[in-house]
Amino acid sequence: MLLRTAVLALACAAACPADTLTLRDGQVIQGTYMGGTARTVKMQIDDTVKTYDVTDIATLQFTPPAPAASVTPPAGHAHAGTAGTNVRKAPADTPEHI
Repeated sequence: MLLRTAVLALACAAACPADTLTLRDGQVIQGTYMGGTARTVKMQIDDTVKTYDVTDIATLQFTPPAPAASVTPPAGHAHAGTAGTNVRKAPADTPEHI
């Protein structure tokens, strides 16, 4: 059970990109941006949330989330749930349908 938890934590850490906070003194902090105010920035680093004053911050870079994996059916195969069903099309623009 402990091994599963450790593997899950490592997988999440690899899949969850980190935001980068660079302080004016050169220190670089990797974590997750948790919000803030006009005067502070909160970053989660491991299991701890730390607050930084904006006057101490040089840059804050956000890492965009990875795009969700999409499952594309192989060429020539019907989409799931459409095999054997009739797809009704919108009526044509003919005088009898106007």
